[in-house]
Amino acid sequence: MTTLLFYKNIAVLDRELHKSLKIKPAENLKFSADATALPIVIGEFGNVARQSPIAFLRVADGGLVPVALVGLPGGRNLYLSEEGKWDAPYIPAFVRRYPFVLAETGPEQLTLCIDRDFEGLNEDEGAVLFEDGEPGAVVKGALEMLSEFQRQNLLTQAFVKRLDEAGILMEANVNASLEDGRSFALQGLLVVDENKLREIPEASLKEWFASGELGLVYAHLLSLGNLLELLRRQPVAADDSAPAGSEAAV
Repeated sequence: MTTLLFYKNIAVLDRELHKSLKIKPAENLKFSADATALPIVIGEFGNVARQSPIAFLRVADGGLVPVALVGLPGGRNLYLSEEGKWDAPYIPAFVRRYPFVLAETGPEQLTLCIDRDFEGLNEDEGAVLFEDGEPGAVVKGALEMLSEFQRQNLLTQAFVKRLDEAGILMEANVNASLEDGRSFALQGLLVVDENKLREIPEASLKEWFASGELGLVYAHLLSLGNLLELLRRQPVAADDSAPAGSEAAV
């Protein structure tokens, strides 16, 4: 999966090139309409676990990414209303950071960038990006949020690497049937195997407890109870007849 799901035209934010630009807040979150799995960081596990399933996905480089499942693969974001409002108490940081993002522009060098296709960018109204050649309040706020997101991301990478090396993840093929007769199958998700978790040496478990990582594991496990809620959000087919089944790979 890509970590730049919403971004179409990323540009390095430049105080000269973009000195006349202003930005208006997004009127809605429809830019996330096609997202079905949102990368999250460990600081979000508690909030996400209360409303969405948390799973792990294997990415192209062999690493792991924890994600909040917000839709069925190939479908749409089921936590987004028709008006583009988030239909749950917590909006993941991956969504809130848009249209800003930190991008690698050199070895161990991150630079603030923006999606130039964001509809809120203009030269007439909104908050200035730069004022007298210096970052405006919006840019400062974006830098602060993204710096914390990056810090959390590094901790998250260490956490998922520990899970991977411990060998406690398994592929979960989820099959579910709803009361209206619809059935779904989700494939390609990785989840913690509770049986393997119980086999972790006591010394390692104590380390995980002390670091808070054991709490993250249990937040993930508890979040899986939201899978049925996710499936219930899937709209019934237009002809009001329940399909025999639907299968998708994450």
